[in-house]
Amino acid sequence: MGNQQSSVTSLVVAGTTTAIVLGGTAAVLLLRRISQSVGLAKPTLQMLKEEEPSKHCALFRKFPSLSQKLAWRSLQAISASPIHVGRCKSNDDLDLHFFVKREDLISTKIYGGNKVRTLQHQLAVCESHLQAGNPAYSQLVTVGTGGSNQVVATVLYGQLLGWNNTEEKTVKNAADNSIPTDTRCKIHVCWMDKDEPDLDNTLNMLSVFSFSQQLGFLYNWGQQKKQILCAIYHAWRQSKYIPMMMGGNCTAGVLGQVSGMLELAEQIREEKCPSDIERIYVPVGSSCTISGLIVGAVLVRECFPDTTFPDKFKIVGCNVHPHLALLDRWIGFHTNSLWNFLPLTISHSVKMACRALQQLAAPEDNVPSNLEHLCQDFIRHNVELRAEASVVGPYGGHSPATRRAAHCYDKTGSIREYAGNQQQQKEETPLWVCGHFVAKALQPLLADLQEDLPTTNGKKYMLWMTKSAIQPRSEQTNEWDMLLGENATIQKWANDGKAESTLRPGKLSTANGGTSEDYRTLMTPSEFVTGIKKRLSVQSHDDIEKSKTKYTAVLSRWVAMKTILVVGLYCNFVSHDFQNIIQ
Repeated sequence: MGNQQSSVTSLVVAGTTTAIVLGGTAAVLLLRRISQSVGLAKPTLQMLKEEEPSKHCALFRKFPSLSQKLAWRSLQAISASPIHVGRCKSNDDLDLHFFVKREDLISTKIYGGNKVRTLQHQLAVCESHLQAGNPAYSQLVTVGTGGSNQVVATVLYGQLLGWNNTEEKTVKNAADNSIPTDTRCKIHVCWMDKDEPDLDNTLNMLSVFSFSQQLGFLYNWGQQKKQILCAIYHAWRQSKYIPMMMGGNCTAGVLGQVSGMLELAEQIREEKCPSDIERIYVPVGSSCTISGLIVGAVLVRECFPDTTFPDKFKIVGCNVHPHLALLDRWIGFHTNSLWNFLPLTISHSVKMACRALQQLAAPEDNVPSNLEHLCQDFIRHNVELRAEASVVGPYGGHSPATRRAAHCYDKTGSIREYAGNQQQQKEETPLWVCGHFVAKALQPLLADLQEDLPTTNGKKYMLWMTKSAIQPRSEQTNEWDMLLGENATIQKWANDGKAESTLRPGKLSTANGGTSEDYRTLMTPSEFVTGIKKRLSVQSHDDIEKSKTKYTAVLSRWVAMKTILVVGLYCNFVSHDFQNIIQ
């Protein structure tokens, strides 16, 4: 009897272990498959005609040959995100000064934040694949949680480039070039899970709802789960749909972030930024942004002889996800080269970006042949990952420590332009310190500044500002009606999300007499126009206001020619389009 029980136990253990190993292997293979779904591609002739990549992209300015080998769209971003100076009071009422790379202002017309650089190559590569004859790239699926910035950015900029459910792109059939295929291009949205209830997160979902007339299907975690196997099948096949990696972390996305660091080096050389920045603090979610900054920092050291960072320069990555933070504390998940086969780790993302650069660059670009090794060495000595559970808190929301830091900034903080040694500095747009990302980098920065105050000697720390300064809202669709038509799970998540910032008061309730006016003051009516094929000129931050009149005239003429016709009810809209993916 004892031997039989032992045999049964052994079989159960062996079966469970096998299932875990097989399931884990399948999950890794699927992640790798999705991370490679976008790939790389050359620019189309239309891109080269409409864009000025070597003029407006730091990566191409430094390595000109890449502009002919790597697709890129400006997405109407300004030519360089500005450097500002932040000020905040410490717990002891002492002044804390820090610098800010204002990625949040990279687009003040559509949507800012770090996702713009992520998508400049990524969507352009998808456009190139589509024009080359692969119709699957007409159907892009953006994946994230309810408060995902990546989902918002992909929806807006995808529609800008023509994935707007109204425009039919003519694609050459790969099997017979004489047969054109007309495909209505769409962005589809998959909110795979909730994050912490927070009004900032709900606003992101509402932004997507407001642009939903020109989307494909919208799937969320409150709907039936039976479609998940079908979704996994299509994510693997990639014959009808192209799934885009969470957070935009793919090689094309990482290369976009490389430009951000090269741009910073240019600003240092042009004295638009101090040359002695010792640390850059950046939130780490999918690891796309920090990976690009690492590769960029190594390229600056090797290829910018007239620009150097201090010897003790560090990139401080600040975890936003408690589970990944736990893995970083236990096994060095993000940076240990043992895990460089696994997408979403820094080591993997850096490795793939280095190999792409070496593959694409011409000999005259002088990209170091040992770039990957140099980056690994940089990670060991110049990258510090913060993973304290007390700071990271829940995914998508504040921990007590980050909430205190955000409230401190809201109460005592200010942002001014960087003007070198000049005393008079113009006040600038305040930071949107969300609990999801920004606060988890701002809190360590302020804590380190306060700790170093007795011996600071003017140390200069920088915040890489990733949250957009504007929350876009379109007139396409009434986002409030969309939310009211959602399932009970989504409505409860939205209702539980409270406003955390005193600078952004608002509320939301789908019951108890709540209306859209309770939160709409936090959203910016979008100047966004879908499907524009003429590239609007890239402007500097100072030139935006000067061109406002001209842009408004262009916008008015376009709207007069192409008015949006109707808004369908949400349930009919989703049920009709979602059936297409499960067939």
